[in-house]
Amino acid sequence: MKLPGPFLILLVFLMLGNAHGQRFQYRCYQGDAFPFERVNQTVQDSEGYVWSATDNGLFRFDGKSYEDFNLSLRSKTIRSFERWNDSTLLFTNDTGIYKLEPGESGPEISAFANTLEREYPTTLFKDSQARLWSGRMDGSIVLYTPGQEAKRRYHPVKQTKTKGPFFGEDGKGTIWALYPQIGLFFAEKGAAEFEELAGYDDANHFYVEDSRIWIVGKGITEISLSGETPVEIKSSASQQELYYITRDNSGVHYTASHSALYTFDSQSSSYALSKVFGSNDPHRVEELPLQGVSDIQFTVNAGSQKPQIWVSSEKGLCLLWTGFFQNISGLGYDNVTGLYTTEDDQILLSQGPVHRILNTGGEITYNRVAAVNGITGMASKGPDTWYGSTGGVIYHYRNDILVNRYDLSDRGSGIFFMSRDHQDAIWFCQATSDKPLLGVAKLDAGGKVSMYGREKGFESRILVIREGGREELYAAGIGEDSYLYKYNWEADVFENKSLPFSFEVSSNFEVHDIAVDDSGIVWMASTDGLLKYDTETVRQVNLGPYTPNEVRAVTAMPNGQIWIATDTNGLIHLSPTGDFVVFDEESGTPSKVASYRCLALDNQEQLWVGTAEGLVYSAGTLPAPLPTQVPKVRAATLDNAQIFSDTQFEIREGQQLQLEMTTLTFPSSGVSYQYKVFLQDTPVGEVGDFAWIMAEEARILPQNLLPGAYEIWIRAQQPGGYSWSEPSKVQVAVSGKWYTSWWGMLFLGLIGFLFFWFILRRWFLTRISGLEESLDQKQSEIVKKEAELKSTGTNVYMLERLIRQMPKNGSWEDFWPTLTKLIELPTGIDAFEIAAKKKNEVVYHLFERAKPEKTKRLVEFNEKDDLASYVMVNGKPLLLSDYDTEASRYIGGKSDRGFASRVLVPFHQKKGSPAVLCVYRHEPEAFSPLDYTLIQILGSYLGAAVNDELQ
Repeated sequence: MKLPGPFLILLVFLMLGNAHGQRFQYRCYQGDAFPFERVNQTVQDSEGYVWSATDNGLFRFDGKSYEDFNLSLRSKTIRSFERWNDSTLLFTNDTGIYKLEPGESGPEISAFANTLEREYPTTLFKDSQARLWSGRMDGSIVLYTPGQEAKRRYHPVKQTKTKGPFFGEDGKGTIWALYPQIGLFFAEKGAAEFEELAGYDDANHFYVEDSRIWIVGKGITEISLSGETPVEIKSSASQQELYYITRDNSGVHYTASHSALYTFDSQSSSYALSKVFGSNDPHRVEELPLQGVSDIQFTVNAGSQKPQIWVSSEKGLCLLWTGFFQNISGLGYDNVTGLYTTEDDQILLSQGPVHRILNTGGEITYNRVAAVNGITGMASKGPDTWYGSTGGVIYHYRNDILVNRYDLSDRGSGIFFMSRDHQDAIWFCQATSDKPLLGVAKLDAGGKVSMYGREKGFESRILVIREGGREELYAAGIGEDSYLYKYNWEADVFENKSLPFSFEVSSNFEVHDIAVDDSGIVWMASTDGLLKYDTETVRQVNLGPYTPNEVRAVTAMPNGQIWIATDTNGLIHLSPTGDFVVFDEESGTPSKVASYRCLALDNQEQLWVGTAEGLVYSAGTLPAPLPTQVPKVRAATLDNAQIFSDTQFEIREGQQLQLEMTTLTFPSSGVSYQYKVFLQDTPVGEVGDFAWIMAEEARILPQNLLPGAYEIWIRAQQPGGYSWSEPSKVQVAVSGKWYTSWWGMLFLGLIGFLFFWFILRRWFLTRISGLEESLDQKQSEIVKKEAELKSTGTNVYMLERLIRQMPKNGSWEDFWPTLTKLIELPTGIDAFEIAAKKKNEVVYHLFERAKPEKTKRLVEFNEKDDLASYVMVNGKPLLLSDYDTEASRYIGGKSDRGFASRVLVPFHQKKGSPAVLCVYRHEPEAFSPLDYTLIQILGSYLGAAVNDELQ
């Protein structure tokens, strides 16, 4: 096959990439934290795991961590992958070609084809006939045919060491092989050897389709295979060397230089490269940290319309993906003040200046409307567009030419909202200036402006007016009794449809926006959450913790879904079943703060969202949360010991089972988990009654499981616009503790009998011994009591004699000699005091055994800290058997001075001043009841016999 003279179109790129480039969210796995540096290729298996072929070995990635699978391999240099069938991957290393397939206990690796030493298989390719082509480092190609033991070898080039080759197959079954910087070769069906297609010795990589080949090197060349011979039909040069090219499932071509990634449109007349940038924050655009791109693969998360891109390189692996919402490159991140979608694929955007955006389902373009500024309200019909300004003026343009101007500044200030009904009338809301402004106004198809105020049924200021449902026109605004009105087309008036609330609302209640769905239900975005009005009832929609939060915009989708935009919590999607999902910056929005009434569905059924920091649109049509992948059990432990199972577990009562979950979604950081536990025989209709329990991170810890058969449902939710997954189901059989089994009970019974016999025998022996000891103890106690009675009798006798020796009448000086005998004679008393109140003080006269002189002390009179003061105030005698433990019941401060037993007896002196007799002993519980009585008698006697005041 010879190449005829090619038709060459050479266009040198003035820039690599268009003005704004492509933006993707991204995450790179590179650096010391990862077990590899150079990644040769990446592929996803049938279970959803991502495998990386690296120079450091074979690794499996679950989105969270890398698992090493190199233990059974003699060579850790993994060069390439190829998908052999639905469940089997093939890979090469320096010793051969291996199969990687799922087994009962995990992935299993086995030999597919051993190779001779120094052959070093490099690349793999499976053709349409299920044959395997393998490149060798020496430049040879080996063909493995199913059912044939013999392999066929080709020698397109003879080199000691080559890179590649890369393979491809066209629609005719021809196999193509490109050796970088060597040449392009092909082998038609049944050919004995590969032929070279001359002129491509500077090529680095290629991509083969049915009838096209794209080759990259110093530029991009397109070859047509439609005819009998290949024809070069387009070629464009590049400022940088390109090393890789591929295409995703949607037809977008990707190519890579040494350190950058690009896309291009293969249908355009020239290959204008659009550079790919990283943008995890819509406000930032970053260069991707790529170096030496070796492979690009595409995967798709469940439900997503956009692919994920895995870029392998000399410096690790990078994952790129498109957020749920995307922004338009070049538009500013200013507050959106107006948003309107037209019937001819246009979106009108106001951020002060106005932009007209065109979305025909492909590339989105925009241009600025130069003639207007300061616009807050917009409406359009065909070539006609009406702009409402902050100055209270409506501008009517037709094909961007001003045809009319309506100055309404004498009525109010800015015209902040406009909408069009099915009769092509423009309804608008206007802000107040220096006087109240009720209702709305209408600009009809003939250009006449009509006011709709109190005489037309309005009782309050109106913030929004929209038509929906079955040509039903509703207006909404301010106040609990005047928040919703419906237009009566026949009477040309608005009727108040506001119903009383069964829930509390704020005093400044407002409805910011409304949406009327196909069923005629009015959804209201209000200061007090999302409200649902069905002509008979109005209720607050349950959005969990977001229920009472302010909602600024709402739109109803044709399929029954509802989108709302909140003041500070981002977007919320509400399904027809009542499930809701929150969307924040992780989904691609520039801000959680929404603009008022700036949420709209365009003609392509894509959602447009205005925020305080710019505009975004949904990547998909009729957008809804994407489903999260069903989680898997990554590891399981039983009482902290690892066990090997994933869906069925057998444990004993009291053992702690812990399941560590993973979700094969990429990236997987921030995934939340919930679980519920119930008995397996629970009726299906009752399973929903069990509450979901939020798991701590990715660990499931079912608690307090009694014996029985249980089922655990575990679900996951990925952040960034994903709903909860379908549950993963785990079965747990809990057996009773060993002593609840028959043999356990028999064993325990035998042990119990032996224990009872032993205890009974010990009891008899100890009982006899105890009775003997008790008899001895009783005899000792009798002797001791006799001695105590003798001592007590002596003490009582002494006290009685002392009282009889007291003077009948006299001064304190006359009484002291007799009173001192209380401590001189063997009465058992160790000290006594006479305490008397003197103004705000208490004077104490102390007599203590073994101290000849009386001592005197003064303390502050305080019934809370001084015991004598307390007795004076209460007027009752006090017996303390243990001062340390009992004094705190009466006073706060304590100073026992070594006297554990105390008796305090109050009495009044001749002139009525209070005094207290204080008697002390060192030992606790030293005073008997008789002692207590005699000391009270002594105190009373002193109060009656002493005729002067104690000084």
